[in-house]
Parts: sequence; C-alpha cells; structure tokens
Amino acid sequence: MDIHDSTQKYAALFAALTPDNLTALEASLSEQVVFIDPFNRLEGKEDFIAIFQHMFAVMLAPKFIIQDVAISPNAGYIKWQMTGQLKSRPSFEVNLVGMSELVFDENGLLVLHHDHWDSAHQLLSNIPVAGFFIRKLLTLFALPKRH
Repeated sequence: MDIHDSTQKYAALFAALTPDNLTALEASLSEQVVFIDPFNRLEGKEDFIAIFQHMFAVMLAPKFIIQDVAISPNAGYIKWQMTGQLKSRPSFEVNLVGMSELVFDENGLLVLHHDHWDSAHQLLSNIPVAGFFIRKLLTLFALPKRH
C-alpha cells in the first residue's frame, strides 16, 4: 500500500471514529506507533488507543471533520477540525483546527501520528480564569495594533 492509499484510509477511519470502532483504528497501527500532540508523547498501540478512549470519556460527541489531505514522498497530512464539548467543569464547546502528520511503514501501518495545533489560542484560552491569564500572555507575543 502506498502513502496516498494509507493516508486516505487513515483519514476515513479518523472521520468515522467512535468508541465502538477503535479496533479498526488499532488494526491500522504498527506495534511501535508514536503519538505526539501538544500534551502527550506516547509509544505503542495500547497508549495510542488510550488517547482516544480518554477523549471519548471526557468529551460529549467529539468528531473529526477532515478538511484536506496532502501527500509528500515521506508522509501524509490531514487537516482536520475537531468539535465537541467537555463533559466536566469548566465545560465549554471545543472547536479546534489542526493538522496530523502521518508516517507509515512499508506495510501501510501507521508508525507516527504527530498532531500540530495551537493549544493556547484554541483551547487553553477558553478556560475560565486561567484563560484570562493565557490571553494576556499571548498578547505579549502579538504585534501591537496600528491605528
């Protein structure tokens, strides 16, 4: 299976992800798969699947909407939008846009899933109280507005 086919297949699995079909996702993983996002760096199938089990445990109706798929000679890339709502307090709507960098082995099994997304602007700044301080911190790095 080539990178294009592997990426398209994985994107379809990702878009259809539910607690009931995590085994289909698991079947697409190499034993030593690595998952990286702004909060985690995990290795192995068990921990990879645990990330998504945790997502379903803490969120209401999480969903990935695939916006674009791109391929390079070495990797596949999926641009996605994740929507849902946190179950616990502080509960708020989640609406993230990110990109997953995907590397597959010669058998078409996923060996790297590296999520790239802005956790400060898209997630942490929405948390009551802590979000105020995060938004203030982010303004330190912004170009001052011109009048």
